[in-house]
Amino acid sequence: MAPSSTITVDTVPLTPSAFAPFGTVLISPLSSATTTPPTPPPRGSISANQGTALKFPDIAPVTSIYHTSPSGALAKPSMSLFSCFSRALRTSNGRQIFDVKVLERHPFTTQTFIPLATSSPSSSVITSTTKSIIIVAPTLPTPPPPPPSPPNLTPYSPQLQSKQGGPPDLKNLKAFMAEPGMGVTYGVGTWHAPMVVVGGRVDFVVVQHVSGRGDEDCQEVDVQGVEVVVEGAERAKL
Repeated sequence: MAPSSTITVDTVPLTPSAFAPFGTVLISPLSSATTTPPTPPPRGSISANQGTALKFPDIAPVTSIYHTSPSGALAKPSMSLFSCFSRALRTSNGRQIFDVKVLERHPFTTQTFIPLATSSPSSSVITSTTKSIIIVAPTLPTPPPPPPSPPNLTPYSPQLQSKQGGPPDLKNLKAFMAEPGMGVTYGVGTWHAPMVVVGGRVDFVVVQHVSGRGDEDCQEVDVQGVEVVVEGAERAKL
């Protein structure tokens, strides 16, 4: 799918309030300078492990609504590891640009990305900081005819739009810059780009539900004419 003219989106810092329409931000509520358990425990936390730890329960939903899918197939929890490598950026008028080519959604499950580690080889970045760009879009309420998809992509399936809506709303696409150590949970059916990393490699533990039915586990659409300005990121050398 392509807009009538190029859509340019600036990145903004990833914060819980800004990301709330699309899901949940995973970030420690404690300062990096906090090296002993605060007394009393901060609001929303519970003292644990004989007073040597703090537990913050229910920080993000882990949701499956596969019982509402057309097949009604049972789904199981899935935990996988994604090693995401630095994406190529192009330069335009002195700006670093990432071209959005694909958006996807998981219509019957949340999907959580938990960063494990970063790697920033000096040969591929200007500085040692590696960051992630979280690209999301609202869902249009009424889908137009399904766009064409090449054979290697899962076609958009209009029969799955009854509860999750239609294709992505490209005009209201958002791009968030995640600092190292920040994770996200995409809400059920949230359109998002496959994870974008700049400046190195980030390993993510990914938690979701899957049924093994491709068109119910994931939908993808091709995107043209949408560019994200990667301001504030550590620049990957082209």
